[in-house]
Amino acid sequence: MLFLIPIIVISLYVGMYVLRTDRTSDCRWRQTGKEAQSIAWRCQVCGAVAQTDKGEPKHCGAKPGD
Repeated sequence: MLFLIPIIVISLYVGMYVLRTDRTSDCRWRQTGKEAQSIAWRCQVCGAVAQTDKGEPKHCGAKPGD
């Protein structure tokens, strides 16, 4: 019985890791500058940088294919 508790806790952590989604690791964009025609953004999670005309970026800059 004493060994059952650590096995349950480890199983929960493994299950949460397997069932995680990309949404939990999405970028968190912060505005770093503003020019005449665009806004500069930097991700606090992955360090990606982006320029947009209006609004924050919609995709992670560090993930290929986005």
